Amino acid sequence: MAPDASTASEVTSSVILPGRRRGVATRLEQGVLIMESRAFERRIPVAAIERVEITGAKGRSLVLVLTAPEKTHGESWKVDSRSAPAVRAFADALRMLLPVRDAGEVRTDGALLVTRVPLEKPAIGWRRAALRLSVSLYLLAAAAMLMTGLLGAYGWYAALACWLIGSLAIPIRHGVSAGWDMAREAWRLRTSGVLVEGRKSYYGSYEFTDLDGRIRSLRDSYESEERVRVLYDPADPQQTAQVGHRTAGTLAFGGLVCLLSLAMVIALAAIGLAGPLAALRVLSVDALY
Repeated sequence: MAPDASTASEVTSSVILPGRRRGVATRLEQGVLIMESRAFERRIPVAAIERVEITGAKGRSLVLVLTAPEKTHGESWKVDSRSAPAVRAFADALRMLLPVRDAGEVRTDGALLVTRVPLEKPAIGWRRAALRLSVSLYLLAAAAMLMTGLLGAYGWYAALACWLIGSLAIPIRHGVSAGWDMAREAWRLRTSGVLVEGRKSYYGSYEFTDLDGRIRSLRDSYESEERVRVLYDPADPQQTAQVGHRTAGTLAFGGLVCLLSLAMVIALAAIGLAGPLAALRVLSVDALY
């Protein structure tokens, strides 16, 4: 369980308007409206905005009209979203920041204040590249087995079935990771943990003071006592803590989950590889029995 450190200051969350497409969003930051896209950011000072309008089907579009000199039409920008409530909330937050202007006040050209900043695309990490390559090879192999089966080599249907069954090893692999993390956390608490007293603050939550004097909150829905013992790791109190000092059961359960998941992953991976190898006649079918 991960406790949350209490803070004295209050942080106000700014409203963000997500766009229809991935990587597109609009947000407010220190008096500047920032329109994000995958390639660039368009920065519009709030002082350059004349008014805000809600348009589109069911109010899912936001139109920003910029200021303009007399007898000219101001440039406008349209932001499309999937959520009408998100558009209304963003429009209300933006209208509160717009300056109050008189009807006869001289306007400047707001388009001159708009800046466009190109964004550098982050480099693709080797892990993401390896993941994309492995997924591509997996799909190509499955497609090749299917096409071979359609062309008459019916043994490849069984190979494709084994390949798909072996694919279950991918989600079960997370069980290995979860069991390992559980056992490792219990071992850290068992060998390096500090036991302190925690007091109930509200339903399902306990507060305790760490060695640095910071008050931390830990959620636990299984305890109902007013005072409990809290075991936490001083090296990482933000992530590793639990109510009670019993670690043997958690350690054993985490190890069991890890071993069982590992055995299932190995078995499923063997099934997934056995089919294509048998179809290629690298592995004899009789040897499987």
